[in-house]
Amino acid sequence: MLAVLLTAFHLASAPAAPADIGPDISAEAARADLALAREALSRIHPGYDRYTSAETLDAAWALAEHRADGDVDRLYLDLSRILAEIRCDHTKAELPQAAAEARETAPVYLPFRFRIFGAAPEDWRMVVDHPGQTGLVRGEEILTIDGDAAGERLRAVAAFMPVDGFTDHVKPLVIAGTTEFLGSGFDHFDPMLNAFTQTVDLTVRGLDGEVRQVRARRIGYESFREIGADGRRFRNFSDPDMSGVDFPAPGVAVMRVDTFVNYRTPVEPEEVYGPLFDAVAEAGVETLIIDLRRNGGGSGDAQFGLLRRLLLEPAEPVRDVRVRSIDLTGLREHMNTWIPQALDPQPEYFNARSDGWWSVKPAFGGAQGVVEPHPEAFQGEVILLTSRANSSGSTSFTAALRETDRATLVGEPTGGSQEGPTAGVIYFLTLPNSGIVVRVPWQFTEQGVTDPVYGRGFDPDVRAPLTYEAWMDGQDPALEAAIALATER
Repeated sequence: MLAVLLTAFHLASAPAAPADIGPDISAEAARADLALAREALSRIHPGYDRYTSAETLDAAWALAEHRADGDVDRLYLDLSRILAEIRCDHTKAELPQAAAEARETAPVYLPFRFRIFGAAPEDWRMVVDHPGQTGLVRGEEILTIDGDAAGERLRAVAAFMPVDGFTDHVKPLVIAGTTEFLGSGFDHFDPMLNAFTQTVDLTVRGLDGEVRQVRARRIGYESFREIGADGRRFRNFSDPDMSGVDFPAPGVAVMRVDTFVNYRTPVEPEEVYGPLFDAVAEAGVETLIIDLRRNGGGSGDAQFGLLRRLLLEPAEPVRDVRVRSIDLTGLREHMNTWIPQALDPQPEYFNARSDGWWSVKPAFGGAQGVVEPHPEAFQGEVILLTSRANSSGSTSFTAALRETDRATLVGEPTGGSQEGPTAGVIYFLTLPNSGIVVRVPWQFTEQGVTDPVYGRGFDPDVRAPLTYEAWMDGQDPALEAAIALATER
């Protein structure tokens, strides 16, 4: 079937079946892959039944096993649906290697970028953000895609989008754009769910309200990445354009930190933060606005480096880092991860807990205890800009500021978890028959939050969402609200 996939991808206009991602296997082999994935997730994932009951997940596994007929496309989709039910943003299925390589060049991607406006799924509107070479115009609404209502296609993909807990308000963001899949969440899953051609037929409502038909050619991944972007797939904390500071009003600074990812091209956090805070000090800033709205998280050192620069007193942002099991028998040979020791965890790395779990010792990546303020920590008022893009490490950073009553939050509700993420070490489990790779988090990081709200991120103190009208007018409601708040003080 993979050969069929590659042939179909290069047909000029003949309708194709939903995009095949791998060759068929036997039904028995498909069920064996499901059994291995189920065993790994239920045994070692610290959030496996955190938000969805084991009974509900048992039923989902049983349905997938009943449906398993050796079709790898169906297997991938059924598995992705189950992983989304676990409600952990770090728990995903990756394509088999051959399919991932095919997706690098195959023209399955929409030739434009879009945003989703509308609070509830039934109200979602697919709006052109970057038109590419289509002749579309920014702000126009896509009404249908190949004859299907755009909203229906968006909602179908939403079922496969993993988010933390009950932060479903994050889904429009990952459907429209994410680096976690090859392309957006939509461009990853929609070709698997619908017949497609190398061209896409769109019904479009123009800015004048008139409705017209547009036909455009789908594009490959490299061309897709260039639309409205700089061509990068990944962003790093060390990239010079990932942070900066501006001074919009006397006594006010806006410091932007777009990522905490510091493991690909690591740098000492102070090399980034030092010059920024030096500039803030030299300007005599009284109110510092921290803009994390593009920051999805990343590395603890980058996160804590910024935290130290803002704390006025010692804090304990992480209470515990723990794992459900250290027994990888029967799983180890199918997994890899970036920390070799994690494939052979030794009891001396942990403290045994009374509930049967294991707390990671500080020397091996566990809770580091109290974080002390930097000697030159900022002493003024702090405002934190939040958005749906915040999850994992950026939400953990927000938790620490919130717990110390250090910042006023302005913007949108975040993703992530007040209780803490299931992430840290992530195992990459390769299912031997299909080649599908399942990401299985191993660690739960308990945040130092008093009475965290179950399954939720953080709500801002001042809500300032980006509406369609504000976006079209080039306004930034959250930043404007923050500056107004800063200058009133």
